[in-house]
Amino acid sequence: MLQFQKGDISKHEALGNEWLTKGNCPIAKSYRAVGRVLPLVATALKPPTAMKFKCPAAVVAARAALARTAFVKNLRPQPLPAKVLAIAALGMALNVPLGMWKEHTKKFSLSWFAAVHAAVPFIAMLRKSVLMPKSAMVLTIAASILGQVIGSRAERIRMKTIAEMGKVTTLTETTSSVPIYSPRQLDDIRTSRCSAEGMVLNSIPVKDAGTSSTANTCY
Repeated sequence: MLQFQKGDISKHEALGNEWLTKGNCPIAKSYRAVGRVLPLVATALKPPTAMKFKCPAAVVAARAALARTAFVKNLRPQPLPAKVLAIAALGMALNVPLGMWKEHTKKFSLSWFAAVHAAVPFIAMLRKSVLMPKSAMVLTIAASILGQVIGSRAERIRMKTIAEMGKVTTLTETTSSVPIYSPRQLDDIRTSRCSAEGMVLNSIPVKDAGTSSTANTCY
């Protein structure tokens, strides 16, 4: 059954056919976008025609709350270049910490996909709220990718710096643990080793004016 509001079809609820072709829900629009790029995937995920679909209440509430914010209200009447610049800058800023998070995840894992796409729904709803054309998606996507790259590179540099500092600290500790002896201390150590190992006395004749003497030798 279709819902009618003052003669118009509800924007967030419709049967399968209408939902796919005319639905204003972000999920329906995303489905149509995927259908243009990957028709086989869209066909495989095509819902039954007689089933009634409704945009999730959380999505509707989020879009309504976002549209009521002062940021969106002030940005909506601005010229298109100002809108694109603001949304692109916000998308890049949001993706910097996500790019840093991505460096700590396994590639193509669930957490990796979450780090890459976490900001996409918010940016899409924000773009719709300020009435930006679909052509502006190219710039917002490019800015989001740039934010991911910046965050990823920054995290790599940070981790590399920490690793190098750890190596320097370990080398310093190793160097400081090596004792430094004075010549007198070295003589004392040599004497103590000779006393511990035993002194071997060999009579070594030394001829000096018809006399002989013995020399103590440590082996």
